[in-house]
Amino acid sequence: AGKAVVSTQSTGGQDYDVIRTVAVCAGSGGSLLKGVDADLYVTGEMSHHEVLAVIAEGRNVLLSEHTHTERGYLKSVVAELTKHVAEDVEFIVSESDANPIETI
Repeated sequence: AGKAVVSTQSTGGQDYDVIRTVAVCAGSGGSLLKGVDADLYVTGEMSHHEVLAVIAEGRNVLLSEHTHTERGYLKSVVAELTKHVAEDVEFIVSESDANPIETI
């Protein structure tokens, strides 16, 4: 059976199946990963029912918070996009944007 992990911290020694394929989606990957054939989905967030459906299929889920999966990724996307557009096109990644959720 699949498992869901809601942290990148230790799983407490839980026995996991061998992971051979991984699907990654920054932000909220629930609808984008639906139907993707992978042993492990790594994304920022999924709804409760999306997680239940994925683990019922025998897949595994690692959720590491929406904002954490996007902030670092955006700079990589801009670097790649810049290679494919005219020189006068400028991409700006906000430096003041912050995670709206605070863990207390």
